Amino acid sequence: MENRFPEIAALHTRTTLEALAALVPGADARVRSRLGPEVRQALEAATRLDYLPALVDLEVATAIHAELGAERLRRVARESLRRGLTGSLLGALAQSAIALFGRTPPGLLRFGARAYARVCRDCGELKVAATSDGLVELALTDFPDGLQVPLYLEAMAGAFEALLDVCEVDGRARVEPRRAGARFFLEWRARPGAAGR
Repeated sequence: MENRFPEIAALHTRTTLEALAALVPGADARVRSRLGPEVRQALEAATRLDYLPALVDLEVATAIHAELGAERLRRVARESLRRGLTGSLLGALAQSAIALFGRTPPGLLRFGARAYARVCRDCGELKVAATSDGLVELALTDFPDGLQVPLYLEAMAGAFEALLDVCEVDGRARVEPRRAGARFFLEWRARPGAAGR
């Protein structure tokens, strides 16, 4: 059996740094200065189609957290995934899900496992565990131990909030770490004055 290591699409990590620069001008240089030289080199050398070790993405998240705190890390992760869902990384998949299942978090998440697999390799499995009115529970299983870091899981919860933006609803995601993974709870409600979703 081949021994594989967790990887993240380089485009995703680069989009995180672009989102950081847009949301907090000047912070990207401070965050990059916190990264080790091998991480900076990996980011610079990677093409849009490459995958990087997932620990590179974790180091970027850790540097953002150290520089700006937990809430801004969540906002950056949210903006990064929002850009991914409307851009070349996941845009076609998101539009297909919306066309087939509707512009709702449960509809968009019908393709959640495919989207996660497109961004992450050997980083466990993400699937919808349960849905109810205004709530989707996601189960992340077989998540690598080296990535099982609270701030990283919080960043993932923040990223899932991008689904709310794409679906044009309000809400919040929360995370409960579990052994070799986590449960994410994405709660939402229609925006005031908007038609119910």
